[in-house]
Amino acid sequence: MSKTTLGFIFSGVIYLLIGITLGGLFFLKPETRVLNTVHAHLNLVGFVAFLIFGIAYHILPRFRGRPLHSESLAWWQFWLANIGLAGLLISMTVSVYQPLDSLRYIQGAFGALLVLSMYLFAYNMLRTLIPRVET
Repeated sequence: MSKTTLGFIFSGVIYLLIGITLGGLFFLKPETRVLNTVHAHLNLVGFVAFLIFGIAYHILPRFRGRPLHSESLAWWQFWLANIGLAGLLISMTVSVYQPLDSLRYIQGAFGALLVLSMYLFAYNMLRTLIPRVET
């Protein structure tokens, strides 16, 4: 497996562990339920999406019988996704306890990095899966 595939799978499992720990904390300390949006992003983006990225990078090119369009682009996507998600999660957590208007801009910037990483994934996969037409 490529380092990108392993990176996404490993990151996804780490996000899952953090997410389920936070979910368990909701029952032990109900006042932490104010972090339900953070919990949802940890599990849905951190675990589900990252696992999908990792598995897709490993399996889809093989199903198509072609190499991945760009391992370098996948590696950039990995780092942008992790920086974007981690920054978004941290700024969301801080904003729950310290509501500041400026945090919305920080959340927007980290969210934009996360979205950009997903566009890189889509581009890389489409270039891998759709054959170029020779003219």
